[in-house]
Amino acid sequence: MTTRFDATTTVDEVLEGLDLSGRRYLITGGNSGLGLAAAAALAAHGAAIELTARDAAKGEAAVRAILAQVPQAQVRWHLLDLASLAQVREFTDRLRRTVDRLDGILANAGIMATEAARTADGFESQFGTNHLGHFVLVNRLAGLLRPGGRLVMVSSGAHRLHDVDLDDPNFERKPYDRWDAYGQSKSANALFALAFDARWKARGVRAFTIAPGIIRDTNLHHHLLPEHFAVLRSRQFTDKLPRKSLAAGVATPVFALVHPSLQGEGGSFIEDCGFAQVNPDTSQADGVIPWVLDLAHAERVWALSERLVGEAFAPPAASAAGGLATNRLPSTSALAGQVVELSLPEGTTARLEFADGSHCRWSGLPGLALPGAGSARADVVESAPGTWFIDLLLEGIERETVSLVVHRPSRRALCVATAMGERTERDPGRVRHAVTTKFRQRFTPAVLQANGPVTGEAPAPTRELIGTRALYVYGPETVYEHVYLNSGWYAYNSIRGMRRGDAGCDEASAYKVAEGVLVLAWREVLIDMAAVFVYDMAGLRTTGKAWGTPGGEAQVRNIPAGARIVTLGRTSYPHDMEPA
Repeated sequence: MTTRFDATTTVDEVLEGLDLSGRRYLITGGNSGLGLAAAAALAAHGAAIELTARDAAKGEAAVRAILAQVPQAQVRWHLLDLASLAQVREFTDRLRRTVDRLDGILANAGIMATEAARTADGFESQFGTNHLGHFVLVNRLAGLLRPGGRLVMVSSGAHRLHDVDLDDPNFERKPYDRWDAYGQSKSANALFALAFDARWKARGVRAFTIAPGIIRDTNLHHHLLPEHFAVLRSRQFTDKLPRKSLAAGVATPVFALVHPSLQGEGGSFIEDCGFAQVNPDTSQADGVIPWVLDLAHAERVWALSERLVGEAFAPPAASAAGGLATNRLPSTSALAGQVVELSLPEGTTARLEFADGSHCRWSGLPGLALPGAGSARADVVESAPGTWFIDLLLEGIERETVSLVVHRPSRRALCVATAMGERTERDPGRVRHAVTTKFRQRFTPAVLQANGPVTGEAPAPTRELIGTRALYVYGPETVYEHVYLNSGWYAYNSIRGMRRGDAGCDEASAYKVAEGVLVLAWREVLIDMAAVFVYDMAGLRTTGKAWGTPGGEAQVRNIPAGARIVTLGRTSYPHDMEPA
């Protein structure tokens, strides 16, 4: 990742040209300092903001301050004290009832080098507030993060002062030291982000840690006296670091939260709007210390944190639809700043205007119950040579999604709209789930408006897969077998993974977009999911998504997926006994 940014970059420079309309971000400690500056900057570019504050008057004042700068801002404040896990849990329960999804969480709230104290739950105050409060908050809200969403943990160069003490994190047996406690909490922030990223990246959600630098205009250190800073300077050479304005300090967390250059990245420590260099010298105040890059150590801190808060957080792969993205081809930002126009059969045009690599405005999409225009989160993958798979999560539209497959050499394209219907009762004696959701899919051929001739045939149903038997290796722990039975059904068999031994048949539709490029879409019978996949028959890869409410979940999930194809064989049928 290379950018033009550095320690002097301001937040306006980071956000230049970015349209964040339709996105929603949660910022803890959003009533002052970095949090308030980030909230105002993001709101100015169209994002909706949920911010937290420990004090009602300060929360209300923060909203007024943002509206004074950005009159059209969409911003709400919420009362939250991270030093009380009861408040954290009450807040997350309330937010999940009022917000259906988030594009990012900026875990910014914190305290610094305070006198010895305990949280409401008995934890050392800095470790309990800065780390454990965020640990519970983020994990309880993680399911709201969309694919492409990010978690940003605000750490500090002071993480270099002290690692997490797994045996005595609450200073119960050793003397309390305000800087050791602060350093431990900031190391814990970084280790949490590292472990969170490892758990969630298969779902398209990534995590970063940032160190904003030494900021002049915050009240984080208002309680500290000169003698306290003298102790810090005796341990770290902080005087060599430049003092940043608030506009420069907030650039790094906003960069980590939204900038498209970080697409596909995660688990990294960022300072000065770039990846931090590893620096093992604890007397220095810049760079990242090696102990926060140790994933095994991060997992031990995670286990300690679960034990302390009395709550376990299962990795997302434990769901029925988990583990499907390990072998997925990477997303690309190739369409950032581009416009894609498709001519449709009725003489109309579908238009997608990409603000960046992960968001677009659209109009004219051929759906099942769509308005004329809107905005969407976009995931773009080169699913086969010259072929884009464009997956759209439509803003404000809960029960419909659209995927586009565009073959650039032939200028042929296929639009697949998937809609969730009503819940349907089934005979409980014949199926495992007595109530399922009916899915509908609409397939619309299109032509890419671009230079060059249109070649080949229009996308149309194909029988090419019938009789094929193959393995689909989504990752080392998730393998399925498929047998394509006829034009309307395929059979699946879970060979490896948490659903091993599960087998059945689902409705399916297969289309040919170009030579060697097929689209398979299916509608599951027993699980409330539908799927769209591009098959690269030459490269033996699939790229696509599953979408729905697996396991009876209340919220719709979009699950990026992809697999390597291992062909097992093909059945030949007598000419008078061909499948339907």
